Amino acid sequence: MLGIFTSGQMELSALLWAGLGITTCIYICTCLYNVYLHPLRHFPGPKLAVLGPFHEFWYDVVQDGQFLWEIGKMHDKYGSSKALQPASPSYKLTSASSCQGQSNIYAGGGRIVNKAESAVGPFAAVPSSLLATTDHHQHRARRNYLNPFFSKRAVVATEPLISERIAKLCQRLESAADTGATVPLDWAFSSLTADIVTQRFYGEHFNYLDIPDYKNAVTEAILGLARISNFTRFVPWLLPVMQMTPVCIIRAILPPFAEFLVVREEMRRKILASSETKDGVESGSVIMSALMDTNIPPAERDIDRLLDEGNVIVFAGTETTSRALSVGMFYLLDDQTHVDRIRKELSSVVFTPGRGYSSSDLELLPYLSGVVHESLRLSFGVVACLPRVAAHESLQYNGFTIPPGTPVSQSSYFVHTDPTIYPDPHSFNPDRWIQAAKDGFPLGKYLVNFTKGSRQCIGLQMAYTELYLTIATLVSTFDMELYDTTIDHVRIHYIRTVGYPSKCKNMENPRGEITVKVKRKIRAESVQ
Repeated sequence: MLGIFTSGQMELSALLWAGLGITTCIYICTCLYNVYLHPLRHFPGPKLAVLGPFHEFWYDVVQDGQFLWEIGKMHDKYGSSKALQPASPSYKLTSASSCQGQSNIYAGGGRIVNKAESAVGPFAAVPSSLLATTDHHQHRARRNYLNPFFSKRAVVATEPLISERIAKLCQRLESAADTGATVPLDWAFSSLTADIVTQRFYGEHFNYLDIPDYKNAVTEAILGLARISNFTRFVPWLLPVMQMTPVCIIRAILPPFAEFLVVREEMRRKILASSETKDGVESGSVIMSALMDTNIPPAERDIDRLLDEGNVIVFAGTETTSRALSVGMFYLLDDQTHVDRIRKELSSVVFTPGRGYSSSDLELLPYLSGVVHESLRLSFGVVACLPRVAAHESLQYNGFTIPPGTPVSQSSYFVHTDPTIYPDPHSFNPDRWIQAAKDGFPLGKYLVNFTKGSRQCIGLQMAYTELYLTIATLVSTFDMELYDTTIDHVRIHYIRTVGYPSKCKNMENPRGEITVKVKRKIRAESVQ
């Protein structure tokens, strides 16, 4: 048999075997180094993790987003600090016990903290966005260009636009009350938030609230990316390759990603159309204002970079805010006591026909504020661990010294369900925020939907404004009841960057289906 191989083939075979042998030796040596010599070898944790990312891959890819629950089990076994996997050049350390290490992980003040390369894999489709920017200094510069557009003052100026979209949703809900139709409230909220954030970033909304079943392209694209996010964390080069592939081919082999490409192309057309007419600047478009601002370096005003930024802001501003609204409304409608207490507070607040409420008035209401914060807490925001890397300093945590260059991460789920901070953490209890304020306890310090530090979500102020205005308007305008919806439609099971419920009866997809019946309209005045 050997006689049939040419000398060239034999040489190639020998090279392949030699390469395999060298690779195997390097791998074995690396594992031995990790176990016996690595600076973090004294950290408790499963020894299987030093063999590579296979442990995490199994639970997050093969088992579909289950690694977070495995971390919880490790916390019970090993304690709150553990080395989980090699992440070049050091271990990735994940804290499961929430709060003690929070100020160490997330940069504030003059600290220099980079984002771990391992954290940006799911965002490889938007490589020049803030979310995918790993370097601390570049991130800070890019964020400074955008900060003025998302300041509290800028968001207050956009309240009439937000109220107009809420009024549109109220029209749809009033029609549902007249016909007796059920409303998929989570999809309705995603259309609302998608309209608001596209209006802010592009200067005009896409009118998603007019879609009969509310199933808009932005949310479909988000769900598509979420389904593959755990896999692309391990193979980040896959997304850029797919972006260069014709949409018709992607639709055949990976339909979820095709939705993202379609939405991205639509946004590109919007940008180009606005740049030709200059209408975007007059309408307050963030992207057009940035394109025309000569104080921003040309490389940062490139359409592709701003398109990356727009995709992230639109997607994040749609899904996380709508999720918080959905979770909050579920708990409100599940217990009428919450609704009654909000209405009692709102009786002292001016509702102006044609304008609605003012967020500055609503933020002064203790119980409504508690509802908003509990809605955020139990929706969790981004649940996946987002590693940070302290480039030049050692971190201290639970008696351990974590050397510079170590990716350290934390999940909002473990923070928000820590019983030492939030007693009975899985219950919806707005009063906990009122009591904390009376006691002088900074409970907001441990609300991490938007993360903390210099990489805190840029859309925080807009999200809060949407939550206050939407919850107050809907609770004071309609009597609603849950329809064929239980806690199983709310509690998260799959971790795909954000958390999604497990698929259960009458649920079309594992996003959750929070369905309501609008019994009647109780306010005569209209927002419009």
